[in-house]
Amino acid sequence: KKKEITVGLFNYPILQAADILLYQPDLVPVGQDQKQHVEMARDIAMNFNHTFGETFKLPEPHIKEDVAVVPGTDGEKMSKSYGNTIDLFGTDAELKKQVMSIVTDSTPLEDPKDPKKCNVFKIYKLFADKTESEELTARYQAGNFGYGEAKKTLLGKLLEYFASAREKYNELLPKKDYVYGVLEDGAKRAKITASATLEAVKKKIGYHT
Repeated sequence: KKKEITVGLFNYPILQAADILLYQPDLVPVGQDQKQHVEMARDIAMNFNHTFGETFKLPEPHIKEDVAVVPGTDGEKMSKSYGNTIDLFGTDAELKKQVMSIVTDSTPLEDPKDPKKCNVFKIYKLFADKTESEELTARYQAGNFGYGEAKKTLLGKLLEYFASAREKYNELLPKKDYVYGVLEDGAKRAKITASATLEAVKKKIGYHT
């Protein structure tokens, strides 16, 4: 996009590959747009294994087709860097403001609408079951159903779907010592695997003290 290119653009994929391979995973859960990062990690691992001997596992991308791409409030890929995210753990007011800001077209209220082209529906179907999706589809196609009403339906679904998670989040929010303790415990366990991998790499390339 004609932006200034820095060395970070080239270093970042290598850093991501290291973050993946260091922990010897079999599967890496990603969105469709991140598949190439896993493929690059595999390429690096295969080259290293070919040159120095079997060291790294070759991870496979794990992509759930129904959530391969999550649209943001502007219809583009949801990303914090795009500023188009929905903060599921924000206050009710914040969540409502973000949902109501989702970009829609100018189809009149009385006209039938195509749910497949609607950003609101694309997000809704990620959390709704088959029956709920079919019912909302019928309302879109019948006409006299506005995007404002669709957004309220989505907001209700999000509050319902994430009710227990939001409750747990608010419960843990003041318990910072506990949260940091869990994070530190996880880091210690992850470091065991990471250290073993790094030690093996050093031995293979002859850099060992």
